[in-house]
Amino acid sequence: MQTVSRTPMDWALNAPVAARAASVLTGRTLLDRAAAAFFAATILIIALYTWVRPDYNWDMVAYVATALENRIEDPAELHRETWAQISPGARPAQLYEIQQGNPYNVHQWNNPVDFESQLSMYRVKVAYVSALRALEPVFGLVGGALFVSIASLVGIGALALRWLGEERALQSAFVLAPVLVIADLTHMSTAITPDILMALISLLAIHWLMKGRDWAAGAALLLSVLVRPDNIILVFALLIAAVAFGWRKLPMAVTFAASFVACLLVSKLGGHPGWWAHFYFSCVQIQNSMIGFQPDFSLFDFAHGYVRGVLVSLLDNDWPALLALFLAGWVLLARAGRMGTGRENALMFALAIGTLGKFASFPLPDDRFYFAFMAGMAIILATRWNPRFDRLVAKETTS
Repeated sequence: MQTVSRTPMDWALNAPVAARAASVLTGRTLLDRAAAAFFAATILIIALYTWVRPDYNWDMVAYVATALENRIEDPAELHRETWAQISPGARPAQLYEIQQGNPYNVHQWNNPVDFESQLSMYRVKVAYVSALRALEPVFGLVGGALFVSIASLVGIGALALRWLGEERALQSAFVLAPVLVIADLTHMSTAITPDILMALISLLAIHWLMKGRDWAAGAALLLSVLVRPDNIILVFALLIAAVAFGWRKLPMAVTFAASFVACLLVSKLGGHPGWWAHFYFSCVQIQNSMIGFQPDFSLFDFAHGYVRGVLVSLLDNDWPALLALFLAGWVLLARAGRMGTGRENALMFALAIGTLGKFASFPLPDDRFYFAFMAGMAIILATRWNPRFDRLVAKETTS
C-alpha cells in the first residue's frame, strides 16, 4: 500500500479552520467588494502620485502658452508669461529638461517668435484650451491642467467600475486595473495633456453606445474631437461599424459629418500648418520654427515616418502587444459563445480598426495616443470574460 506524502502546507490548507476561512473570504459579495476596492485604490494612488509629482513636459508648456494667447499678442511677452507660470511648480530637473534638455528645447527657450510658431499645432485642441481658461480663475493655468488630468483619471475609474457593476463583472477589476496601467494610464495622467480627457469622453461614448444611447454618444464623440481633432478616426471607425453591423446609421453619420466640419474650422481658425507639415514635424524631423514651413511631399520621408513609428511602437511601447492580446481574447471569447448578441462585437471591431486607422493616419508610437482604444477593448472583454474567483474556489473545495 502506497503512502501519500503530505506537506505542512497541505495539512494547513485542508484543516477545518482553513476551509471555513476560505469559504468566508471567497464569497462573491466579499470578492466583488475587494475587486472594486482594489481598482479604486489603484486609481486613487495614481491620482495622488499625479498631484504630488506631475510631469512638467514640453507639451504642457505649449498648452499653457496657447491658453495665454487670447490676452497676449507679443511673442516675447507670451514667452515670458508662459515660463512665469511654469517655473514655480516644476522641479529643477524638470525645468532643466524642458529648457535645456535637447537642442529643440534650447531653441524654444531662447527664441520667443519660434516658440509662438509651434502653437499652431496646439490651438486646434480648442475644448482643452477652453477648459484651462475656464479653470484659471480658480486653479491657475498650470493648476487647471493638473485638475483636468486628475479629474479625468478619477472619471475613468468611476466609469469603469460602474460599467463592470452594471454587467455584474466586478471581479474583472482585479485584472482590468493592471491592464489599464500597462496601457499607460499612469504616465498619461502625470503628463498633463488633453489625451486623458479625450479618453474619458471617448469611453463614456462607447459605454453609451453599448446601452443604445446613440445620440448622446454622438454628442460626446463630437466633444472629444474638439479636445483632440484626431479622434475623428474613432468616429469614422464607429460609422463603419454601424454600417457593417447594422445598427442605427444616422447618429454616427451626423456625428462624423459634424466632426469633419469641426476639424476643418478649428484647423483653419487655428492656423494649423496642415497634415503633411505636421506629419513631417512629428514623424520625420522636428522643426525649430513652423513659420512658413510647408515641405514638399516625399515618398521617402513618408515611408521614413512609418518605419520610425513601427520600430518605436514595437520597441518602446505596449499598445501593439495589447492590441494583439485583445484580438486573441476576442476570438477566444467569441468561440466560447461569450461575446453576447448585442453591440459588443461591433464595438470591438470599431476599436480594433480605429487603433490601426489612428496609426495609419499619423504613425505616432506613444501609448497615450491609443489608450482610449485599448481601454475600451479591455473593459468590453472584461465584462464578457467576467472571471469569477469565487466559483473557482468553490469548485476546488467541493471536489
